[in-house]
Amino acid sequence: MLITILAGVFILSIVIVVHEFGHFIVAKKLGIFVKVFSVGFGRKILKKRIGDTVYALSALPFGGYVKFAGESENGEEKEAPRGQDTDEIDDSEIDPDKYFINKRPLVRSAVVFAGPFFNYVLAVFIYIAMYAIQGLQLPPTTTEIGKVSVDSPADSVGLMVHDKILRIDDCDVANWDDIVDAIYERRDTVMTLVIDRGGERIDVDFKCRVEGNRIRIGFQPMIPNVIGQIKRDGPAYKVGLRPGDAITAINDTTVASFYDIERIVHAKADVPLQVRWISKGVEHVDSITPVPKKVLKAGSKTEFDIVGQIGVGPKYESERVPLHRAVVMGFRSANNMIKEILSFLKLLFTGKTGVDALGGPILITQMAGDMARWGFNYLVYFLAFFSINLCIFNLLPILPFDGGHLTLFAYEGIARRRVNRRLKDLLTQGGFILLILLMVFVVVIDLSRCTGNSPTLF
Repeated sequence: MLITILAGVFILSIVIVVHEFGHFIVAKKLGIFVKVFSVGFGRKILKKRIGDTVYALSALPFGGYVKFAGESENGEEKEAPRGQDTDEIDDSEIDPDKYFINKRPLVRSAVVFAGPFFNYVLAVFIYIAMYAIQGLQLPPTTTEIGKVSVDSPADSVGLMVHDKILRIDDCDVANWDDIVDAIYERRDTVMTLVIDRGGERIDVDFKCRVEGNRIRIGFQPMIPNVIGQIKRDGPAYKVGLRPGDAITAINDTTVASFYDIERIVHAKADVPLQVRWISKGVEHVDSITPVPKKVLKAGSKTEFDIVGQIGVGPKYESERVPLHRAVVMGFRSANNMIKEILSFLKLLFTGKTGVDALGGPILITQMAGDMARWGFNYLVYFLAFFSINLCIFNLLPILPFDGGHLTLFAYEGIARRRVNRRLKDLLTQGGFILLILLMVFVVVIDLSRCTGNSPTLF
């Protein structure tokens, strides 16, 4: 529980503080008077005024906020209640030219857009840093096939597990990267795979299937039965399994690859399994019960299955990535994530996926806790994912979101006049009501998951 809470605070605090820092720094650069920059909400625990701005650490560590001079339509401020912090400079003492409300629509748009943009920048920075530090996580350098999907291009031409690919057309292949590159170059043609099947060389005519931007081949590399990652406090961890251990059998079935582990465990949610493994040359055996988990079906964005999981992941090899390549890959990963989220939103708004796919602060915290148990690197990747989600969510053209303000500023710039104050108040009130209803809705969904009344399980 403590890990989950700390992970949730870590995720929410960083993405919101980065978001607010975007507003803050751009406002400063564009000549807007920033009265307060606070990390956290509520009562100020620590505070110090530097120049014009009061920098504060507040009691509730979930994010932060920025306060500008002249945020209201008329630039007036109510008198501070007795006992309230009065370190802030009153609007009446500030040059009206530095009021947020008195700046041109383009300037205000830049300040508002900076928040979501900094969330995007955070995600890009995380991806670049992780690629530069961790490198690429690749399957073992083998050309042996470890899995063939049913009704796939590979299945249709008779490719089998343990086949070793030696050549594709006139191109020799030494590892899985070579195979992927050769197939991609020939994705629109029929190619000849030269394979080794138990010492016999066989030629197989093969053509991959192109589905939109995806290329489907239907086979995957052999991944050994060695554990590479393990989830802390998961079923496997609790019985003593650790990274580097090799699972050799489950019940009476011999395990030869990680796909064998996945196939057996996924089919046995809540069913005790007798697992045999080797750790540092010593054989162990114990009973492990896979926990049920809701996951997307392979190749689907809307359909789910309940599968068993014991909290182990395969072992991959790491390939160093030069910085210039890490930068390119970082931007590509962030942009691909945006495309995936927008694709999901399209499915949601068109009714092609259920609302139970949504989640609120409880789900976010639980997911953060799950990632933390897999390892800090997983938590950091989740931070990038959530930061991009916050970026997109804040750009929705509804008040009080940043996107709603940008919409009004765009109107002001085109019409050369301000939006009617009464209309703006009504739109803001309506947006707050919608936001509250949405938050209540997703929290109810979260609580339903926790109490077992929803098919989503953690």
